[in-house]
Amino acid sequence: MLIRIAVIICFAPFILKSQVNSKCGFRMSATELQNHYARVQSLGTLLPHDTCLNRELSLVFHIVLDSMGQPGVTIADIDACVNRLNVVWKPICISFKRCSLNYVPNYNYNEWHDIYDEPTFAGNYYVDNTIDVVLVENIVLPKKAAGYADPMGHIVMKKNSLAGVVPIHEMGHLFGLPHTFEGPAPNAASTELVKRTNCYTDGDGFCDTEADPHPTGEVSGAHCSFQPGPKDAANDYYTPPLDNYMTYFSGCECRFTQEQYNFMALTFILGGTQLH
Repeated sequence: MLIRIAVIICFAPFILKSQVNSKCGFRMSATELQNHYARVQSLGTLLPHDTCLNRELSLVFHIVLDSMGQPGVTIADIDACVNRLNVVWKPICISFKRCSLNYVPNYNYNEWHDIYDEPTFAGNYYVDNTIDVVLVENIVLPKKAAGYADPMGHIVMKKNSLAGVVPIHEMGHLFGLPHTFEGPAPNAASTELVKRTNCYTDGDGFCDTEADPHPTGEVSGAHCSFQPGPKDAANDYYTPPLDNYMTYFSGCECRFTQEQYNFMALTFILGGTQLH
């Protein structure tokens, strides 16, 4: 079954995510970035083609209770999140099912530190062959993160991010997608050219996502506009992918591109994650 992926144009006010303390904690190392570019290039002509997986993935939500024993989110909130994921992943015939809810009584996890809490939490709560989603009040580490994902099939998010695009953004990472402004070195601005002649070796590695200058870009006004200012090495003005789920511009994210969708599908097929 072939699915055609429509390009959605959306218009909404936006601000830069980092200005509202909602950055993603996902990071790629230098080795991971180079492996990513190598995988994208190895896919070659496969990327433009439609892929349909016909798979349903199980989600286990771990809700950390507060000191009064309250969850801070409702089952309706969680089901609404799952429904949004199902709409977004429908083009590659992936669906998600809320497998179970687990209420975690240790409220200390609500101030989440990834390097300290991941090992103990994983041993006590994570479920094999599922995607574990941990909902906490605050993420202390990684700093300023609203959520993050790791390739072992786990997502950690702030409870107040459940209703937004953060679950989609983090699930994109779980399926192997980097930020649109990544590379070619960790924590360095993209040097992808606006004409995208180096699009498979810089930025996010995809040629159908616009070159993204974050964090040097400026934002202004409404209607998902972008204030021209930064230029690339060829002296061309950037027009970043304001509407892409993997950008840091906030307010009009509403799509993945064809190459992003097919990379996620092929990452799943090739076993690049622990998704089942």
